[in-house]
Amino acid sequence: MEENQPGPSRQNREDMDVEKELTNKFLSGEMSFAEYSSEWCNAEDDEEFEEFKRNNDDSTQSVQLAEKSIVRRRRGTRLSPALMGLMGEANLRFARGDVEMAERMCHEIIKQLPTAAEPYQTLAQIYEKDIEKSLQFSLLAAHLSHSDAEHWWRLAGMCKQVNDVKQEMICYTQAIKSERQNLETHMKRLEFLTKLEENKYPVNTLNITRVKCYHKIVTCLPSSEGEIIMKYAKLATTMYHNTSETEKAAEVMLTAYKKCSSLFTIADINILLELLILQKQYQSCIDIFVSNIGVVIEAEIQTVKNTSGEIEEHTNYLSCITPDDMAVDLKSKLLVCFIHLGAFSLVQILLNDFLSSDVEKAGDLYMDIEEAFTSVGHYEMAIKLLEPLVKNTNFDLGAVWLKYAECLLKLDREDDAMQAYYKVLKHVPQHPDACRNLYTILKNRGEIAEALKILEQDYKYVVSASLLYEQCKLLKSQNNLLKYLEVGEALFSKDLTKFRNQEELKIACRTKGNVELIYNFRSMRGESTYHEDDIQFEEEAFQLSQKDQYEFFKELLKIACDNKLYCTMQRLTFYAMISKGISQYRHAIEFYCFQACLLNRDFSNALRFIKEFLVKYPGPRTYNLLSYIINSLDENTHGKFLSRLFQRDYNIVKHMFLGNNFLISGRYLVALKYFMEYHEQCREPLSALLIAVTILAMAAQRTVDKHHNLILQGMSYLLIYKQLRKCDQEAYYNIGRAYQMLSINNLAIEYYEKALESGPITTCEKHGVIDLTKETAYNLYVLYKDQSPEIARRYIMKYLVI
Repeated sequence: MEENQPGPSRQNREDMDVEKELTNKFLSGEMSFAEYSSEWCNAEDDEEFEEFKRNNDDSTQSVQLAEKSIVRRRRGTRLSPALMGLMGEANLRFARGDVEMAERMCHEIIKQLPTAAEPYQTLAQIYEKDIEKSLQFSLLAAHLSHSDAEHWWRLAGMCKQVNDVKQEMICYTQAIKSERQNLETHMKRLEFLTKLEENKYPVNTLNITRVKCYHKIVTCLPSSEGEIIMKYAKLATTMYHNTSETEKAAEVMLTAYKKCSSLFTIADINILLELLILQKQYQSCIDIFVSNIGVVIEAEIQTVKNTSGEIEEHTNYLSCITPDDMAVDLKSKLLVCFIHLGAFSLVQILLNDFLSSDVEKAGDLYMDIEEAFTSVGHYEMAIKLLEPLVKNTNFDLGAVWLKYAECLLKLDREDDAMQAYYKVLKHVPQHPDACRNLYTILKNRGEIAEALKILEQDYKYVVSASLLYEQCKLLKSQNNLLKYLEVGEALFSKDLTKFRNQEELKIACRTKGNVELIYNFRSMRGESTYHEDDIQFEEEAFQLSQKDQYEFFKELLKIACDNKLYCTMQRLTFYAMISKGISQYRHAIEFYCFQACLLNRDFSNALRFIKEFLVKYPGPRTYNLLSYIINSLDENTHGKFLSRLFQRDYNIVKHMFLGNNFLISGRYLVALKYFMEYHEQCREPLSALLIAVTILAMAAQRTVDKHHNLILQGMSYLLIYKQLRKCDQEAYYNIGRAYQMLSINNLAIEYYEKALESGPITTCEKHGVIDLTKETAYNLYVLYKDQSPEIARRYIMKYLVI
């Protein structure tokens, strides 16, 4: 008998090679037993379903091929005569009690031929007392040999003893593979699955679902088990329908139909036809109508040339006779099939008969036929079905009016289409398709104001990004920039969120365009993922390119800046910080964000950015900006930051920053130390002025001794400042201010008058003449107003009247 058997095919050899590779991996410890065993069962049901699906054209052939697909992936490997003798010796040694030698012989056989089942069977007996190890060897032997269902059931019982749920399920699955047509094997697996579900075990980790078990039963059982096939086909179809897996639902129902069509009721036929129509299997539907419903169709096969010049067969339907008692829903499905098959001569006859049906009862069927006509481009036929619906009060719905409007628009009946779209918006305000089409009609007619009104959307509800973009373009063309900015900001916020606190802004500053981190941060804190003021957008394919999005952002930023809407400007830049679309422009966005914070006088956030700029771009401009921000902040807690800033790279400007920081905080001695160090090295007028201000501030304190000495020192530094500054008006004014602070009014008046006699500080093309005349005159007015009001009035009239 063996001589007549053909040699192993190429596929079988490949399977054996895979089998050998997996077994070697397991034996060498590269793969756990759970991984090894799961390799045999992964997607095996899917493979068999695909095999069945490829061969479902003929009922008898399908069953036969399904039965042939039982052939196991794993084929037993025969031992050579030498290894067969060694295996017999091992069994004999084990029977005599020489367990150690028997085990060594088994391992030697495994080393030479790892895919042979016999040594694993003997090792399972040797380790009988170690149930876990014995089970592993038993399962290996079963995988490598032709085991029947009962053997797999016994192994499943052993898996249950060691509480190995996954392996137990695999055993039941292998039992089904061994005896596919045995209902008992299927029921055992279903019972086990039910117990797991009752115990709330995560069955999704087992690669086996209830619907897959039902589908397997329908696929495997023979036609003689028609009642059972129908029961589980209906259950599987329901579950597939609930998860929107219509292709598999159609597959399982068609399998059942080909095995036991005589058991199908009209309701079952209706479900099958519905599923086949969804899968566009119209010819299969026609066959069912003829064989089960009693429809008589006359047709002829014609040979025609297609567009590529090839000859192909085409079915020309000549006539159709339907039973008098045929249900109206079946009539609608027959119409849909003929429409898609192009049999319009029959469609016209059947449609006239269908239109006599009551719209109240068959309104949904009207819609089904209309959709079929629309899909093939026959809008004039679709209108015939929609007109009775829109006239009926029960079908005065937005969806019906939308279909009606689209058909009218396709037929170039714009006026009627406009009225229909208005009806849609009455039922469903902000419907994107209705708004878009109505806007296009109005724009083409030149009714821009009405078109803009149609594009208006309430941000409290879900909005369409594409409509916002159209609105932006139209507003820009009308030069309505403020409204353009408002709508543009809403559009730019798509897929973004507003910051709730400083922690979220920190995350945005540290990462590049990752809004998901903000959402994760909120989830970790137990907060709602989305901000309460975020706009919700519809799911649509609209998306600007990276370049267009960045240009759009800059345009919005310019409009906000030109109109001094600095809060809006800051919001836009914060949005841009977490935008993935323009993350490649991150450096520019950070600077825009910094500018917006400065303009909006949000100095705390501006400080966050200037700290980064100091590291990236150290220089006078950056230091000046830092100084401006620090002086503008209410709190003064930047001493440590300033110390760290200059710790690595020494810079003389450090003394100026730290001195100013301590001066503001009232630590005059420390400030004086830094100012003196700076002045010793640079001898600039500013450092001399700051030393004078610091000393005079110390002199004004009650706790300080020798006030007169401090005042003299302060005034001497003011004179040094005057020499270095070389600007008489500014110098005289500051000396006058110092004397006024010390209440030495006669000297203050003297220096103020000198300042008035001096020329302006400078002249600038942008800012004009810069001088201190008005400030000086006002201070003189303050000094004279109590003692000499006439002189005070003279200064006001001469210098301060506009």
